[in-house]
Amino acid sequence: MNRIVAAAVSLLALAWAMACGAQDAASTPNNNVSNFQLSLVTPIQIQDAECSIHGLRINLIYGLNNDLTGMDIGVINDLMGNLKGAQLGIVNIVESQAQSFQLSLGNVILENGQGVQLAPVGLNYVGAQAGGWQLTLAGINMTMGKHDGGQFNGIGLNFTGADSDNQISGIGANWATEKANGGQIVAAGLNFAGSDADLQILGAGLNLSLGAINAGQFVAAGANASLDVADKQICGFGANYVNGNAQGAQLGVAGANWVAGSADAQIMGAGLNVTLDQVAGGQFSVIGADFVLNNVSGAQVAGLIGVNLAMGDVSGAQIVLPLLGVNYARNTDGVQWSGVNMTGKLTGFQFGIVNFCQELDGIQFGILNLALNNITPVMPILNANW
Repeated sequence: MNRIVAAAVSLLALAWAMACGAQDAASTPNNNVSNFQLSLVTPIQIQDAECSIHGLRINLIYGLNNDLTGMDIGVINDLMGNLKGAQLGIVNIVESQAQSFQLSLGNVILENGQGVQLAPVGLNYVGAQAGGWQLTLAGINMTMGKHDGGQFNGIGLNFTGADSDNQISGIGANWATEKANGGQIVAAGLNFAGSDADLQILGAGLNLSLGAINAGQFVAAGANASLDVADKQICGFGANYVNGNAQGAQLGVAGANWVAGSADAQIMGAGLNVTLDQVAGGQFSVIGADFVLNNVSGAQVAGLIGVNLAMGDVSGAQIVLPLLGVNYARNTDGVQWSGVNMTGKLTGFQFGIVNFCQELDGIQFGILNLALNNITPVMPILNANW
């Protein structure tokens, strides 16, 4: 019994000693954390550089510390670690990650950043991924990785090294090396997306996408170019170009719409629509020419004056409304309507001044109708066969 009592007393004594030790350790302040820092130029500062600040840091010229949770005010604010809070200064530097608001002439986050970077004149930089907004009136917004949020500058450059949600520039350039998921808008300058882009809008200059444009490219004066898939390209004066597929629309007031692959829709006010593969949709020009190297499933239309050319088959319609033009297709399953209509096999209807087909399965109506497979291959006004 005495041994049991002795063991119990020993355990109680050990527990008491451990509790006292823990209390002493808890009461001992951590020298690597402080609530306040005042710095002239590191190392001339109250706390050493390895110390983290939970509260307020004031840097009269230059201050360097580890982490900061709170407010950072000064000329040059530098953190070796992370920032959670705000930095106000001439230059703000976070060498690791930040969840913050930064206001200065130069805001730099070397790893991931979430929040807002505001540089009225200067640079906003995130070395990895960013979430939030980078804003400058005149300067550069740069994210080396993916940017979920947006970049805005009045005059300058927006750059994202991967996916970007929104890039807006008054005068300058928007550059997304991968996907632009929301929009690229610039009044005068350059929009570039290395892969997918939802929307590119440009006042004067160049839109270029080396990948897919899922919504659109717009330019008032200049060129739109996408070397893969484009949904919409809109050009006031100049050229729209796609090297792959144009799944949506190419719109030009004056100039050329060009797709080296397939296209759903091309619209030109005065100029040229060209698709070097097939059109699954339509080509429309007020004054100009519509050209498809392969097949058309849909329509080629000239509103006033023009030429519709399909080197393949047309399933749908080729139309020049006031008959001031020419329609040509290898074979037509539908309608040809123009001053001169020419096709191989016609299954449907031709209306024009001169209508020509090698094989007729339908009706020709015009001043002169030629159908080579008919017993009477040349007929005025009306020719029919089925």
